[in-house]
Amino acid sequence: MRGILKWAGITLAILVIAIALVLTFLDWNTLRGPLSSRVSDALERRFAIRGDLDVDLSLTPRITVNQVELANASWGSRSQMFTLDRLQFNIRLLDLLRGRLVLPEIKLSQPRIFLEKNPQGKGNWEFATKTQQKEPADRTEFPKIGLLSIDKGRLDYRDARTDTTIDLDISTAVGRSEERAIELKGDGSFQQEKFTLRAQGGSLLSLWDKNKPYPIDINIAFGDTKAIARGTFVEPLQLREPNLTVDLQGPDLAKLYPIIGVSLPQTPPYKLAGQLTRRKAEWALKKLKGSVGNSDLSGAIAYGIRGERPYLKGDLRSHRLDFKDLAGFIGANPTPRERESKRLFPDQPYNLNALRAGDADVEFRGDNIITPNLPIDEFVAHLRLDHGDLSITPLNFVIDIGQITSSIGLDARQEKIATKAKIEINRVPLKRLLANTRFAEESAGTFIGRANLEARGNSIAEMLGAADGEVVIVMENGRISNLLMELLGLDVAESLGLLLTKDPSIPIRCIVANFNVSQGQMKTQPFVIDTTDTNVIGEGWINLRDETVDFRLTAHPKDPSLFSMRAPLIIKGALKTPAAYPDPATLAAKGAASVILGTLLTPAGAIIPWLELGLGEDSQCQALIAAARQTKSASPPKPARKKRR
Repeated sequence: MRGILKWAGITLAILVIAIALVLTFLDWNTLRGPLSSRVSDALERRFAIRGDLDVDLSLTPRITVNQVELANASWGSRSQMFTLDRLQFNIRLLDLLRGRLVLPEIKLSQPRIFLEKNPQGKGNWEFATKTQQKEPADRTEFPKIGLLSIDKGRLDYRDARTDTTIDLDISTAVGRSEERAIELKGDGSFQQEKFTLRAQGGSLLSLWDKNKPYPIDINIAFGDTKAIARGTFVEPLQLREPNLTVDLQGPDLAKLYPIIGVSLPQTPPYKLAGQLTRRKAEWALKKLKGSVGNSDLSGAIAYGIRGERPYLKGDLRSHRLDFKDLAGFIGANPTPRERESKRLFPDQPYNLNALRAGDADVEFRGDNIITPNLPIDEFVAHLRLDHGDLSITPLNFVIDIGQITSSIGLDARQEKIATKAKIEINRVPLKRLLANTRFAEESAGTFIGRANLEARGNSIAEMLGAADGEVVIVMENGRISNLLMELLGLDVAESLGLLLTKDPSIPIRCIVANFNVSQGQMKTQPFVIDTTDTNVIGEGWINLRDETVDFRLTAHPKDPSLFSMRAPLIIKGALKTPAAYPDPATLAAKGAASVILGTLLTPAGAIIPWLELGLGEDSQCQALIAAARQTKSASPPKPARKKRR
């Protein structure tokens, strides 16, 4: 038995010596062909080692590979996807026998990586491998690498579909602990905007240590948009459990669409910061704080991919909301140009491709509203976007004790956006609508009303220019400034008296404004302001298509007045800058009559045409209000007028 063991030991020693001699004098270049064929067969892509292959034997052998090439995809714009001037690495054989891959040192000289996507969106890095490659379950399954040195590395990326060109330099840097951190820096263009990237990660040795979060520091600039992310990943290979602080700023949130694939409205410049987290495939920016224009913003935003579609979720709040910062939601420019448009309604078309590209579900609430004209106390909106079908329900405005509730739908799945709008007005105070005027204190009462509109068009201007439906506004039993009514009726004597004395309020019997809307033209049917002092009848139209107005307000007083210039008030011209003036024909007729009577009678006779006898009569308020509350097809009664005698 001892003889057998002796000869077995001698045989094993001879075998080890023989292998050592073979490995020592072996021409390693003879392995280039078989290795290249094996890799080419696995990737179904041509792989070749063009230079020398050498091995320095030891328990931690050093392997040197020169001139490595990997062919690009058959459809690629370049012949090579990857080239490498030299690769040197050490491997620990004893750890390899234990099933662990430990590489004490890796040196890469002039690696060149070229990545691109074809018109169908397929990347050249998608290999048709015959064996399924299993991704590391955690960071400890990644090879343990001591030092990584990259000299003159380069990564180029091209995507013709998104007009993207990115060129990055790749290098390593020595840190405080003599470990080499990974650095990426480069520039290029994306959507015809300049793109720059500066990124730094920890060493690959720290990547293997599961008890130590992996640090990253990323700076990205896309045009004037800038993003900074600093922090750590617990599982960096799967990008799991991030603990990152993100700072984002730029000129317009709409410019993020090419990056995230979800349509965002135009906004003024913004600055936002938050904590980036991840749950499964969804990334979330929580504890969000910052500003958009003159408005503050807080809450949370989540982003992810469902199927192949990007989606955005948000729950946002503003405690100081400048209403003009929301102009982008209706297609208007929130940062107007130096030369302001002559149009009142925004005519910039919505981006149909952007509306169809991604989905969204965003809730927004604002208080402490800053508005130049509308006295809004609170604003609430819930926006949902699904395959180009956009709904904003609710879209509500709180005004004192009143509320305007809206439901808006825009179907962008067709060439012309089909829009439906349903608006309800409930108990909106007249006093708040006259805020910041001298008439507010003498006014009381609340409005109710509704607007139901349907239209097709790809901009707000086009939609309103083709709108059909109705608009109804009603008030009953309120009060209004007497001065305002006298000025409306051009009663000079009473207006001067009220200007010099206290302006008393007068009861409102009713206000009924009923408009029929057809192909963008709003026509009165009827328009009445009936007080105990005056009955005002409105007639005319507002053309939303060409943004013009032709409106006549005729006051019928219920009390006598001396020196009244009372004539119909004409409101005419561009809707954005209308002109208001008394009917010149009526004034001319009164002036001519005054001259004739002054000549034929006495000078006192000249004032007769300027006397107002006060023969106006009450309107049929209850009938008008009842008709206004009926459907659009109803035929409301005309306001009663007393025949002139």
